[in-house]
Amino acid sequence: MDVRQMRYILAVAQTGSVRRAAQLLSVAQPTLSQQLGIVEREVGAPLFERTARGMRLTPVGEVFAAHAEAVLGVFDQALTAVSEAVAGDLGGLRLAVADGLSDIVRAILGTLRGLAPDVSVRLTRMRTAEQVAQIVREDVQAGLGYRPVPAAEGVSRLVVHRAQVRALLPRGHTLAARAAISLADLAEEPLILPRTAEAARFVDQFVGRGLHPRFGPAAFGHDLVPLLVAAGEGYTLCVREAAPVPAGLVFRPILEPMPPIEVVLLWRREAGGALPALVAAARHITH
Repeated sequence: MDVRQMRYILAVAQTGSVRRAAQLLSVAQPTLSQQLGIVEREVGAPLFERTARGMRLTPVGEVFAAHAEAVLGVFDQALTAVSEAVAGDLGGLRLAVADGLSDIVRAILGTLRGLAPDVSVRLTRMRTAEQVAQIVREDVQAGLGYRPVPAAEGVSRLVVHRAQVRALLPRGHTLAARAAISLADLAEEPLILPRTAEAARFVDQFVGRGLHPRFGPAAFGHDLVPLLVAAGEGYTLCVREAAPVPAGLVFRPILEPMPPIEVVLLWRREAGGALPALVAAARHITH
C-alpha cells in the first residue's frame, strides 16, 4: 500500500462517490475503483458501504481513514523537511500553519522580511491543537491556527485576523440569488465542514437556535472544503472571504449574527531569538 492509494481512499470518503473522487483527483474512474479494490483486499475488509446516497465509510473504513490522514500528515511534513535540507535552510524559526491560511502567512512573512530580512522561517502544516502541544514541547516556535485554541500554560496568543462568517455556495444555487441567507434556510442544505475541532462552533450556531443542519461529506482539512462545494456537494461556512476559491462560487452574508472566524498566532511566551520579530510582523497585519 502506498500514499497514493491512501489519498484515493480519503478522496472517496470526502466526496461519497468514486466518480466525484476521480474528478477531484483527475484520475480515471476505473483506475480509482481498481485501486479501492486492491486496498480493501489488502486490508481484508470492506472500507465502504455502498448506499443509495453514495459511498459511506464502514467502521473499519473510519479507522483506516483516521490513520491514513495521520500518515499523510507525517509524509507531507517529511517532504517539507527534505526540501528544506536540499535547500540548505535548516535554521531560523519553525512556524506551524493550519491549512486554509496561505494568504495570511504570505502577509506575515512579507512584513517580516521588511522588519528583519535576515530571519528565515520554516513552514510546516499542522492543526491548531497539535500546534499548541508542539509549542509547549518546543518542537516549533510558533503556530498560526484558528480559534478556539486549547489552553496551555506559557503559550501566548494574538488574534491576527477576524472575518465575518458568510456562506460559500455555487453561483447557480437557488439560495445564491438572495442578498442574505438565514440559518433556517441553510439548515435544509448539506453543510460541508472540515474534520477539525474548531468546526463544531459552526454547528453550535444552528443548534443554539433549535435548528438541525444537514451534513454533506466531511473534508479532511480546510483546503478541500471549497473543492467539495465546487463539486456541488453542498455549501460551507468555514471559508474566509479573502481565501482563494474555485471559479463559480460566491459568498453570501448570513442574516443572523454569528461570531467571526478568528485566526490566531501562538508562541511560547519566554522564547527569544528571532521570535519577537515574527510577533511584531503579525501585529503589523492585524485587522
